[in-house]
Amino acid sequence: MPSKIKKRGESSYLLTVSAGYDAQGRQITHTKTITASGINEAKKLYSLFVAEIEKGQIARSGKMTLDDFFDYWLQNYAEGRHEPKTITYNKGYFKRISQALGHKRIDKIEPKHLLQFYKNLTEPIKVIKKKQTDPEKPAAPEYLSPNTIRKYHVLLHTLFEKATQWQFIAYNPAEKVESPKTEHHQKVIYDEDTTGKFLLLLADVPLRYRAMVLISLSSGIRRGELFGLTWRHIDTDAGTIRVEQASQYLPEKGIFTKDPKNEGSKRIVSIPASTCALLKQYKAEQIARRLKLGKKSTGGKWEGTEDAEDDFIFTAWNGKPAHPDSMNNWLRKFINKNGLPPITPHSFRHMAATYLITSGTDLRTVAGKLGHSSSTTTQVVYSHLLKSAEKETAEKMESFLQQATDKAKQAQKKQAR
Repeated sequence: MPSKIKKRGESSYLLTVSAGYDAQGRQITHTKTITASGINEAKKLYSLFVAEIEKGQIARSGKMTLDDFFDYWLQNYAEGRHEPKTITYNKGYFKRISQALGHKRIDKIEPKHLLQFYKNLTEPIKVIKKKQTDPEKPAAPEYLSPNTIRKYHVLLHTLFEKATQWQFIAYNPAEKVESPKTEHHQKVIYDEDTTGKFLLLLADVPLRYRAMVLISLSSGIRRGELFGLTWRHIDTDAGTIRVEQASQYLPEKGIFTKDPKNEGSKRIVSIPASTCALLKQYKAEQIARRLKLGKKSTGGKWEGTEDAEDDFIFTAWNGKPAHPDSMNNWLRKFINKNGLPPITPHSFRHMAATYLITSGTDLRTVAGKLGHSSSTTTQVVYSHLLKSAEKETAEKMESFLQQATDKAKQAQKKQAR
């Protein structure tokens, strides 16, 4: 490679390295300004610069802006690999990243720029409500949670990691910045007394909502998996549910079904006899509604499938798949009305796991029921429960040792008589 070392100041040198020609016949050059005590040190630094280029650590596409690279990453990597919902979330997070850093060349973004961006994320967000009840009292500012701020860091780290791997930039600036701290919250679940109260109140709600809760609570399946169930997935005689698909909603796609979260999520889970009895009752109710409305193919209003067994268990009034958020909306109103502690549909999954673990069910069985890819995931998510259970083993061992000692003392006393 032809080279140039040009002195620009008392201890400043400009390094220029030619690296051949591009497809249009234009010469490719790389430049770098260094600080050196003399020409000998400048030559050493020049040699390192050449080595970096030869190893492909300095990319030819470094002039691409972060906005351009995000589009490139979406088209050439994310789409086809990531779930549609994940892509939608990343696009949402990138909007704010784009405002701050999108115009910058990816090879010019440094750790200090990321630090400033994270600092800006901690500042209050001005909230403007559509219906301002009192103009004299503007809406209180809101703040992004530490966990949300960390998601911005994760996305940036992912983007720069790929840019480095594909040789667009020399190094990942997000590697040089500590990940924003996160807050670890223990999963909010109901204790036995609150669960009992909840179940008693549940007796007065429509069958569809009772079925949603009892399936979720007894099986531990995810909300998307719950709304992806059809009647063909239910075997009330065997007391099992086959989880094979999940329902999801995205603004640009509407409601659609997809494969579960991972391969381990396709599974058969058992449900109690009481839940099976409720499902039989609910199925009869749905069939009656289906017959009353009549199939759309014959001029009716029911827009479900030709075969009732292929209908979704949870539908809108006309047989179309129900929106997954419908469970959230109902649950929020239900707990507010009855003065119960706030939970979400996902809380039922945590409750199922907690009750199973604390009752002594082995970790592998719990992982299988939840559809985790491995029991390691279950161990990480519910480590606080496992620590508590492990601590109880010391108390049980203490009791065992004390009982063994007491029995031995009693035996000695008998022998001494």
